[in-house]
Amino acid sequence: MTDDPLLRGGDREDDPPVRRGIDPQRLLRVAGLTREVLDEARRITPDATAIDHLRRVHQQITNELREALPPELFHELDLLTPEIRGDSLEELALAHAEILGWLEGLFQGTQLAIQVHALAEAEEEVTRRKPPRREGREPERGGTEYL
Repeated sequence: MTDDPLLRGGDREDDPPVRRGIDPQRLLRVAGLTREVLDEARRITPDATAIDHLRRVHQQITNELREALPPELFHELDLLTPEIRGDSLEELALAHAEILGWLEGLFQGTQLAIQVHALAEAEEEVTRRKPPRREGREPERGGTEYL
């Protein structure tokens, strides 16, 4: 297996590694689902059936993120969101809020990275278009200059 965390081999051991990046559309869908589940968790009565359902949804969200994120990002999320140990509605709501907060931070970080990259490209383009500066030489004065 390769050292690059964005590369993952296929299903068989001899399959070549496949580049695995972030799927923004999938992450936005998971974030939307997580937000709705969190909102619903705040409105429902905490009975055993509802809590069990929220636990299953939480596990599905976690599985989706495991598949949608590069391994190093999922590992970061996993470290920041502790495992659910109890059966309380509050603990499940908190877990959903943690995931949602992390995803929103990821989106903001991605937007910032895109803006910084665009700024760097724009500065590079300006530098390329600038005529080279002649150092140590006085401008040539011919009879065509006004002043």
